[in-house]
Amino acid sequence: MSEAHVNVLHRPALTTGGLEVRTMAVAVALLAGTLLWMGCSPKAESGPKGAAAAPAPAACAAGDGCGAAPATTPAPAGEAVGQGGETPTGDAAGEAAASPDASPAAIDAQTCECGGRIVDCDECRYEAGVVKLRQGVAEALVKTAPVQEAELVRALRLTGEVAFDATALIEVLPTAPGTVVAVKVVLGQEVRAGDVLAVIHSSELGEAKATYLEALTAAEIAVQERDRQRQVSATLTRLLAALPSGAAGLKLSNEPLGEWKSKLVGAAARLDQARIVCQRETALVEKDASSRAELETAQRELQTAEADCAALAEEAQLSMTLDLLRTENAARQTEVRRVAAEQRLHFFGLDDEAITRAREMKENGSFANLTITAPRAGTITALTLTAGRFVDTTQSLCTIADLSTLWVWCDLYERDLASLLDFMRRQGKADATVKVAAFTEAFQGVVDLVGNEVCEATRTLKVRVQVSAHQGKLRPGMFATVDVAMPSGRKVTLAPRAAILRDEGRAFVFQHWRDDLWLQRHVVLGETDGEKVEVVSGLELGAEVVVAGGFMLKSDVLREKMGAGCAD
Repeated sequence: MSEAHVNVLHRPALTTGGLEVRTMAVAVALLAGTLLWMGCSPKAESGPKGAAAAPAPAACAAGDGCGAAPATTPAPAGEAVGQGGETPTGDAAGEAAASPDASPAAIDAQTCECGGRIVDCDECRYEAGVVKLRQGVAEALVKTAPVQEAELVRALRLTGEVAFDATALIEVLPTAPGTVVAVKVVLGQEVRAGDVLAVIHSSELGEAKATYLEALTAAEIAVQERDRQRQVSATLTRLLAALPSGAAGLKLSNEPLGEWKSKLVGAAARLDQARIVCQRETALVEKDASSRAELETAQRELQTAEADCAALAEEAQLSMTLDLLRTENAARQTEVRRVAAEQRLHFFGLDDEAITRAREMKENGSFANLTITAPRAGTITALTLTAGRFVDTTQSLCTIADLSTLWVWCDLYERDLASLLDFMRRQGKADATVKVAAFTEAFQGVVDLVGNEVCEATRTLKVRVQVSAHQGKLRPGMFATVDVAMPSGRKVTLAPRAAILRDEGRAFVFQHWRDDLWLQRHVVLGETDGEKVEVVSGLELGAEVVVAGGFMLKSDVLREKMGAGCAD
């Protein structure tokens, strides 16, 4: 190498960001000088490393050509001296082994073109993927994290909007039209089931109460009539059974019989009289004191009286059955009307206690007042009630929502549908983490529903995430970021996602080696697990990799692309 080239080589290097980087002009000059020297120098003979050789002829040194006989010349440091396919030895072997992915022991044993260990050379260290940082710089600008083994959990990053739980949301409507008399709640108030929300004066409710009272009275009368008829039927049945015995068999008491009492007494008396006459005529005939004709007449009279009693019994039995059936039907019909009127009052929101007060007329002037109560516990999220306003049955008075559970509706792209459905088919519900801009903490939920329809505009499906333990911090309408976790069930090597750098399509990381030295390690990546990524090969468990400040190290190992490096 000429003295001029040596002077260019040893010019002071430019310093950028604490790392020495030679300029493009220096690299061009070194390259031109090296090519010129290689073209003019005679071929070296094989010999022991470091053996002395004769100086080159003057013609070659002057650049007059290379036709002179070959002479032994010293080989430049780091170049191979073997010819004709001979295996390089010594420093040449060390240079051939230089690689960013070599083992730390191999890198530690490598030598560079400068003649020393490559890890100690500021000019060639980058060729082995080694970066040296002062301890103070590393502590201030570089952060590391360990490579760990853990279960691979695939994560889907979704965006969505917080909404009410539709199953825990209820609109309160009046059950009857009327005028609002009083409002008992305010917006945002928490209520319990049964709490009074408002009072409405409704003429329709008053009419319903009046109808109920009429039906109640008619039912009571019908029941009493039925019970009386049952008693009459029982007494009459007993008397009809004793009627053939005559008046002696009839033991009349104060039971209600109505007109049947006189009929039964008359029939029994006629039957007794006919029997007495028949018996007397029979005795007289036996004594020849009376004619046979008189006896036959008396017998006909007895038969007629018995027939009259039988006919009366049939008539009484039929009439009794019809009367009892009539009263039974009347009692059932009035009871149906009473129940219908009572159910209508229940429809208006009156409970059994309120109906009892109406029945006993203990409402003290509030006969037509309709009390609106909360059907369930929750928070008043909307309120349209004002005193004096007329409302009908189609108008919502207020909205009560149970805010302890909320939904987050997310958008899922078609490409992620298969993996999510497969996981939910195997594991059931998928765990999800919900984050909103208002709070730093995350809220836990589960994916419990995947929509059935793809939106034509966005080509996404709706996914529902149910969040319950949010301490009342989430609000419907908030924009949310949702991470859905899908554990794979297999252990893998995971590195922080922030540690992954790329160059020309290859992924690599920087690993702390020892003291102030850092190694570039190319890695083969697998699936992503949220903030971590699977490392298929290239890293060992426990390795400390750079997660912040890696760009500074990357700029040093890629200095060759900027025209720098050792050209000795």
